[in-house]
Amino acid sequence: MKRMQDINGELNEIIIKYQLDSCYPHFRNMYEAEKILRSMITEVVQHQDNIIFVGDDQTGIDFVRNIVRMREGVHFYTYNRNDALLRELDGIDWNVYDCVYLISFYGTGYVERWFEMHHIKYEWIYDVFERNGLVMQDEFFCFGREDLLGQLIKYNRKSRGRTETIQCELYRQQSKYEKSVNRETRRIALKKCLFLTLYMRNFIEAHKYIIELAKEDHKYYEVWREIQCLLERVRKVISGRKRKDIILYWLDALPYGDEADMPYLSNIMEKSIVFENAIPHTGYTHSVMWAMFLGKKAVDDRAYRTKQVTRENSTVIQTLEEHGYDIKICSGIFNDDFPSEYLSNTFYSDIYAPASLVLWDMICCMLEEEKKTFYLAHIMDTHDPYLCGEACHDVFGKYFNLTEQYALARKETDELLAFFDTFIDKDAFRIYMSDHGKNPQGNRFHALFNVFHASIEPRRADGIFSLLDFPIVVRQIVKDNTINESEFMKECAEIVCMDRYNYMDIMRIMTRKQDLSQYVFGAKGIVDKEHIYLHYNTGKEWLQRRDSIPICNPLLFYDCTDDVCDKELLPHYREMVGEYPKDVIEDEKFQYSKYLYVLYDNLVKRNNVAERVTHINDILKKFPERSVAIRMGGNHSVALYYILSEENRKKIWGFIDNQKTCLCSAFQLPIVSTDEIEELERRGVEAVVLSSYVNIKALRDEAWVRYKNIDVLDIYDSFVRNDIWCKGCFYEIQGEDSDYDVGFPYSK
Repeated sequence: MKRMQDINGELNEIIIKYQLDSCYPHFRNMYEAEKILRSMITEVVQHQDNIIFVGDDQTGIDFVRNIVRMREGVHFYTYNRNDALLRELDGIDWNVYDCVYLISFYGTGYVERWFEMHHIKYEWIYDVFERNGLVMQDEFFCFGREDLLGQLIKYNRKSRGRTETIQCELYRQQSKYEKSVNRETRRIALKKCLFLTLYMRNFIEAHKYIIELAKEDHKYYEVWREIQCLLERVRKVISGRKRKDIILYWLDALPYGDEADMPYLSNIMEKSIVFENAIPHTGYTHSVMWAMFLGKKAVDDRAYRTKQVTRENSTVIQTLEEHGYDIKICSGIFNDDFPSEYLSNTFYSDIYAPASLVLWDMICCMLEEEKKTFYLAHIMDTHDPYLCGEACHDVFGKYFNLTEQYALARKETDELLAFFDTFIDKDAFRIYMSDHGKNPQGNRFHALFNVFHASIEPRRADGIFSLLDFPIVVRQIVKDNTINESEFMKECAEIVCMDRYNYMDIMRIMTRKQDLSQYVFGAKGIVDKEHIYLHYNTGKEWLQRRDSIPICNPLLFYDCTDDVCDKELLPHYREMVGEYPKDVIEDEKFQYSKYLYVLYDNLVKRNNVAERVTHINDILKKFPERSVAIRMGGNHSVALYYILSEENRKKIWGFIDNQKTCLCSAFQLPIVSTDEIEELERRGVEAVVLSSYVNIKALRDEAWVRYKNIDVLDIYDSFVRNDIWCKGCFYEIQGEDSDYDVGFPYSK
């Protein structure tokens, strides 16, 4: 019998034994290549003093780095494949290395000739694979077939269009199974779905495909029996260890309240200490991680300068290790943020690794760990674009419905938490949390946080809890086995937004002539039980009651009447918040942020958003109350409703959108689909406003056909006729090419 710890190996052997991977032959090559690579690295490191791995793909380099960990004498270099002359390799002193390993797969002929011309001894790892009887026809680290959502571009991965966004391949096969008229195509798609769900370690979904396949081939009953036996053995080992582990389930971007339709999580909260006002110090994942593990503020304490969270700078790690805890991070996004000793052995090539894979990784760590351990399982399924196993290919069609996708993602995440929690020993502490919510801005600063343990009395803590005080929660758990919220509950919590600083993000804004939003500019604020206040570095102020936050984000370029709920309170909150440190913009971290402010000034000069808003309100003056419908129910219509005067809002009858649960449903006004347009006249509707600039051509074509006896209010056409400059959404500011000429260093 294999060691119980090698459960990944055992599961893979079941897959291979029953040829469940027959439709994906590269999987077996990847599996064998990794074993060869690990063995080779172990041997090389033992016998060589100084070695270097060279490649043109950062994902491949990171894969090897994950195996090597922090061993001394091992170096890495990523070169630019697009430079045919490979001039950058001239600057490396190759004589200091005992061995050079080339790990690239594509375009290696150039590099090999370069090494030969410069008399540099090297080893191509694919030659090593072939000497071991393994012929590879693709990269050893990459299984992904396609990336329907364009995450490769968004996150700047350098893997020639191939990623591990494996959920997209599952969507494709689900669609073929559901829609193909060819029986054999459907059968093959079903086999692929089974393999993909097992590859993702999503046993809940896998069981559904097992049931279907077993109707024609009883071998799948045996497959499932062996998998169940393996899972039950694992469950018995882990659940009987009687160790006070701490498990932090980090559900990315799940705002407080959205767990209401997650039955398992809601049930857990009924048995937990629930922090009803958990406030993340910032609205971004890494900044929240710094706040939690360092106890430092992102801007005021310069937490943004943190390179890694270590025992030297983290009070959380110090507390855990002082009380005999190991630490394991299971995440596709925190790979570079913690020393390798704290990372699990699994390499995540994509930040959107399925929740099932992350939770299975945690289970693998539990089998390997001999001491009590703090586990962080970071789950991205609850973050847009909400990748999950249940979604069908249709979701990626012309009318991509994020609301539907988000509901599916919450449902599946809830089921996975329920499944994997059955492995956890009852003596473990479990924390279910999120780092930030979705839009609008107020919702973004209200996070989920609750602590569960069988011995803790369930209760609701309604004071303000800042995630900056997470170190106190950890200390109480490891030292006192309980939570005493009186030690850290406050009347209010500070919040902050940092200026966008990433070079690639800012360069994209400049090169693509993108519009600006509140998400690229810094701000400081405060949250108490009644209000949320933000003061942006552009001068914009936003003060709202927390029980009635508008669904519209602050419109950065227009001061709307509803931006401030009570002007008399502004002096009080300004004093509480204080000034955003003026010298921060001079920090090297924000060397590219400065250009955003120059661009902002240029665009504000060219755009007159107030003139557009006044014109829109003037268009509606002649219509009676409840006589105007707004076409489409997304962001454009939300913003349009937000900027209307109080008098004109009374004139809005409802919205026209094919999704009854569109964003505008929050206004509690009627929503009709395009199939119901003919009934508008009967309902007293005299005019329809076309709100969406992005879809304006389609809306105009639709209006020409459908609206016979109803006025069509095309605000963008009206801007043109009245000589009002507007090249995009009415509430955004855009410019000419010259406006983006701000001296940005495109080649640094």
